[in-house]
Amino acid sequence: MKSGIDYFPLNVQLDSKWALIVREFGAPGLSVVVTVHQYIYGGHGYYCEWNPEVVPLFAEKLRLGRGTVSEIIKAALRRGIFDADLYKKYGIL
Repeated sequence: MKSGIDYFPLNVQLDSKWALIVREFGAPGLSVVVTVHQYIYGGHGYYCEWNPEVVPLFAEKLRLGRGTVSEIIKAALRRGIFDADLYKKYGIL
């Protein structure tokens, strides 16, 4: 039984949360957030674990530094793109 989905919608007009990520980090910011969404929806379909072991996988895949990926995720959590409470409580995005 498949647990993920094959695609997810992405609005053509991104809201201010996303725009602030792009403003702060440029294209890498958008790339990280979209890639995490792909990981979420392609895996369990509604969450993914996020811990220090996952960060290097994303960094390598996107050819970014680990610190950059971590900072982008922190900004996405701070801006509400991902749920900060679920992250703090369960370590998931």
